Amino acid sequence: MSEVELRDGSTVDIRPLGPADKKALAAGFRRLSDLSRYRRFLSPTDHLTEPQLAYLTELDHHDHEALVAIDRASRDGLGVARYVRSQVETGEAEFAVAVADDWQRRGLGTALLRHLAARAREEGISRFTALVLAENAPVLHMLDTFGKAQRRHAEDGTIEVFLPVPDEPLLIEHERPLAGWMRAAATGQLESRLVEHPDRDS
Repeated sequence: MSEVELRDGSTVDIRPLGPADKKALAAGFRRLSDLSRYRRFLSPTDHLTEPQLAYLTELDHHDHEALVAIDRASRDGLGVARYVRSQVETGEAEFAVAVADDWQRRGLGTALLRHLAARAREEGISRFTALVLAENAPVLHMLDTFGKAQRRHAEDGTIEVFLPVPDEPLLIEHERPLAGWMRAAATGQLESRLVEHPDRDS
């Protein structure tokens, strides 16, 4: 478990998610706005099913990792970051981050992504991936401001972009690019095939 101070001075604990967190995860999901749920699941979703909760919490912490941020006072879950390793390119993984609406814009998402990147590096993952609409030149340009974004064409008018995971993601000099990618994901400009469903294909 790591104690992390956010940019507004508040302090949270970040630790791996596990089977005992099913109830808290379901409660945290209910705290998300409809828009936040849609951006995370790419479809209207009002609750998590038992199979989904099992998929989300019963992890191997190698090919599928998830970290949860906990309010130190209330012990409520505030956000979750996860990656799922590609079955084709084992050094790549898709990532996703969801933060409770009342804790957004405080640096929590970036903190979660930085700690997730550190775990990814420990497990041999060197690149995070996401999808961008091919016509969305502004977000592609924005990503390039953090270092030329590697990309390849995907399906349905999208481009797959790659975020190199720094060797030491927790160093302050790596915060800006990770924060930029986090903002793009939080505002729905990055899409993910990492939809929380137990039957998904990796």
